[in-house]
Amino acid sequence: MSPSTQASTFYLDESGNSGDLTRSGRDMDFGGQEIFVLASIGTDDPDALARELEHLRHHHRVQAAELKSSALKNKPALVGDLLAFLRLRNLPLLLEVIDKRFMITANMINNLVLPAVGACDVTPEAQWFRNELAEYLHALASPSVIAAYVAACDTPSAANIVRAFDTLLDWLDERKAGDERAEAMRFFARDSLSDFMTAGPETEAAQRRCLPPPDLGKKGQSIWMLPNLTSFTNVYARINRYRRRRLADVIILHDEQAHFDEILADAKALAERLAAEGAAMPARFADYHFVEQATLRFASSGDTSGIQAADIIAGFLMRYVKSVLHGAVTPDPVVQDVFDALIDFTDPAQGLGVNFVLASHDVVKLGVRPL
Repeated sequence: MSPSTQASTFYLDESGNSGDLTRSGRDMDFGGQEIFVLASIGTDDPDALARELEHLRHHHRVQAAELKSSALKNKPALVGDLLAFLRLRNLPLLLEVIDKRFMITANMINNLVLPAVGACDVTPEAQWFRNELAEYLHALASPSVIAAYVAACDTPSAANIVRAFDTLLDWLDERKAGDERAEAMRFFARDSLSDFMTAGPETEAAQRRCLPPPDLGKKGQSIWMLPNLTSFTNVYARINRYRRRRLADVIILHDEQAHFDEILADAKALAERLAAEGAAMPARFADYHFVEQATLRFASSGDTSGIQAADIIAGFLMRYVKSVLHGAVTPDPVVQDVFDALIDFTDPAQGLGVNFVLASHDVVKLGVRPL
């Protein structure tokens, strides 16, 4: 697809509770919503997409005027037909899939255990090492280890951060001798704890170094580790890659966000500002070097067919991943075919398809070859 014919309108919607990850639940099950998905569909002909959705509504005998994923759980063929339309029109599809527990363990490694100190922390080798440790925690850490860090994020204090360190170190001390990942994590965690105590544990600067940066809600409250925030920012950078940094004519229409619209807009502005300052974040399959800016708007799904289409696909993928990873369910053949069709959209060179923010063994469990 040549740049002159590329999609200029992108519709976004999500599936899976998008609240911050400090609301993880006593058993770290996030109220049964362990998986978060953000979907984006691009088009240069919104009317054609709207007509196709109306056709699918009649063809699959959906009575409701608005197509909502939650009401289409038993109609995977409709999702398959929508994907076939996108493929026929060569329309871009971008999805982010986040395992919320993995997102917490990644933040633990990147902030508590191995806080960044310079350019050496963003090399491919450093990122691989950090990911290995995050996957180790994700697979093996006791709920108390995760809960202690979540508590430190929810109520930052010297005592809570020290407790997060101590809980992690106590658990690591129980690991078998010769466990290289545990030994490496123990070394770095002890070093970070020493730095924290030396810096002055009561100071805000020292505490912030151990925690992910919070966002402020509309009432001024701190909101930690929003999966929709990181997903949105990465989708924006992937659109930038797909569009070859030409975003001036791009409109992004996101489903209405009663609580997080300002946070998402601020995140977009921050990514653009960092690029202008020469501090763009390196990333695989995305381009954070913004030289032009897209327009972000929020719209009602009931009034916007493209958002309904994004919701349909996001909901399907969220349910599929959750059922396989957390329900140990063998998918129905029709459902499996639709998932396979989704995976076929993946084209890293253009930033398209599904980006899994999961532990690598979970990606394999889904039957997907890690990129």
